[in-house]
Amino acid sequence: MENPEGLRSCPTRADGGAALIAHQITQAHCQKRQREHFHKCPTCVHYNPRAVETPTLEKPAGGESRPVASAAP
Repeated sequence: MENPEGLRSCPTRADGGAALIAHQITQAHCQKRQREHFHKCPTCVHYNPRAVETPTLEKPAGGESRPVASAAP
């Protein structure tokens, strides 16, 4: 399911499974929930510590991919 622009599904499970109950929230609300230690955050793909740990592939001008750590929002 596609999220409307500016919204994300909370939680978006990192293991790819479907969340029993999910809500559409803004990135600002997502960050607020993380600061307040919302109980579903550690299993979410948008969880800040997970985003820092998980490398993403960046393609430089030469076309060769290399892993880099993504920055937390």
